[in-house]
Amino acid sequence: MKKAIILGITGGIGSGKSYVTRIFNALGIPAYDTDARTKQLYREEPALREVLSGILGPEIFINNEPDTRKMASLIFNDSELLKRINLVVHPYVVRDFNRWAHACQAPYVIFESAILLEMDPPFQATRVLTVSADRELRLSRVAGRDNALIQSVLARMDKQWTDEQREARADFVIISDNHQALLPRVLEVHQQMLNITQNHHEN
Repeated sequence: MKKAIILGITGGIGSGKSYVTRIFNALGIPAYDTDARTKQLYREEPALREVLSGILGPEIFINNEPDTRKMASLIFNDSELLKRINLVVHPYVVRDFNRWAHACQAPYVIFESAILLEMDPPFQATRVLTVSADRELRLSRVAGRDNALIQSVLARMDKQWTDEQREARADFVIISDNHQALLPRVLEVHQQMLNITQNHHEN
């Protein structure tokens, strides 16, 4: 079985990466929703729940249902705890993604994650696309005028890489600034991924 061709899509909170991913979906490219699947894995994997309960406390799950708000309030205020949780969760996510990807019938698949380039061990994507946007624009997209929410979003931003760090490690960059058209740039990346897929099948 040939290895799946993977486009990793990343970007900070509020960058517009999910919107860009939906454009690829419209072109027929399936995308793995990391956030949704991670929450589902919390429900499906007893061993994962047990480890997380040991680290964060048993009250983090109620009838096997994760209290994701409480979880976020704990880990996004503690860098070391966040790193520890990611080391536990990421292997489950990668295994789940690999099963999903091999079942897909498409020229390539998408793995979307805000922390794609920060994963430890590193996630092996064929190519990486990062979506960048001005910090103030990202804040307005996510938090609006709610000051308490703004502080929460800022705390999460401060735990993530900057756009400059992601761009330095990415193969493709898309600027999402509400001015530049996204579709032409997505189509460029899509064509390059199709070329990679064709070369892969010919070799």
